[in-house]
Amino acid sequence: MQINVRAGSLPLLVTLMSAPAQATILHNCFSAAASYGSSYNMALSPDENVTNHILAMSHYLVGNGAEIEANCSCPGNLLSTTQIMTTNYAGSPLPPGVSGYGYLTAHLDADVQAYSNAVDSPDGTGLTPIPINSYPTPVSGMMKALEQKKPTEQTASVCSESTRPVGASTTKRKFKWNVIAVTLYVKKPILGEETIPATLMAQNYACLSFGSGSCDIGSAQQVSNIWLSGTLTAPLSCVINAGSTIEVDLGQTMTSQYVAAGQPPQGFTLKDVDISYRCDNPAVNNQQKIKLTLSADRGVVDSGKLIARMIDRDDMGVRMFDNNNNPVMLDGSVEFPVTLDEQGNGSIVMKAAPVSTTDSRPAAGKYEGNVTVKMDLR
Repeated sequence: MQINVRAGSLPLLVTLMSAPAQATILHNCFSAAASYGSSYNMALSPDENVTNHILAMSHYLVGNGAEIEANCSCPGNLLSTTQIMTTNYAGSPLPPGVSGYGYLTAHLDADVQAYSNAVDSPDGTGLTPIPINSYPTPVSGMMKALEQKKPTEQTASVCSESTRPVGASTTKRKFKWNVIAVTLYVKKPILGEETIPATLMAQNYACLSFGSGSCDIGSAQQVSNIWLSGTLTAPLSCVINAGSTIEVDLGQTMTSQYVAAGQPPQGFTLKDVDISYRCDNPAVNNQQKIKLTLSADRGVVDSGKLIARMIDRDDMGVRMFDNNNNPVMLDGSVEFPVTLDEQGNGSIVMKAAPVSTTDSRPAAGKYEGNVTVKMDLR
């Protein structure tokens, strides 16, 4: 028996897929990251100096520092007419702060925005923003920005001298990644000054390429470190005795009671001097920064600086004592502890006595003097 076998034909379908366009990366373009320093100083109003307040900083903070230039190892297929693309990335090394911010100081956190190459924009205008959304920023989380300008080698060269294509310019292309914007978040009110030490705020990365597509972060080189320093100020706002003069009536004494210079009259009971004060909210959590001092308006009459000079009287003065009857110097050098309750109220009790400035009895008559109570920051 003969069996015939016929080969059947099977149709073969072939689909040709085009490979995705790949950018040609230029390597070894930048030898080192440039360092740029910016500063910011601001006086906070009472409305701004409150917990959870956001201080939107005006664009832009332009860091001081030098331009850098590219000296890439360029391949042979890069022509003088080839357009060079710049891909920018940015992140921040700040530690985590409140949600969406990086830690800056004990009172402030910061949200940073970086920008593209600013070599043609000295004031920072017209740049492509690069948001920074996490602190510290992982490499995989860095946002990308493509520059609109794509100059050719005929305009300015990014290639090293040994790999520069024929017809390319001998002028080197310059770069400057030195611009940021910062929004500050007030975690706790500031009293006096809050110094921002030189802090690394943003780090820029860049990749140069040609052809279709762009660089990924793995092909980018770090090109800049941007630092910020500055001072935010919030003046102390305290009111002593509700803004009124503290008047103390020392009463009547007899000239015969004055037996020694600088000593209270015999039989005299020291008069209480109640000094009350009220400070705004920022002071409540910063009372250790506040000092209270006393000084004689017309100066003192003794070397110990204990006797305040009276108005139009050289033979009479006033001495001040603390609550333990210890004499207090009246030259502003002695600081008294300030305590505040949750409403910002506080007080101290002192004492006062009239004294003769000489061993002779003072002349009969009225006497009046002034001692200034001052509150300021340590």
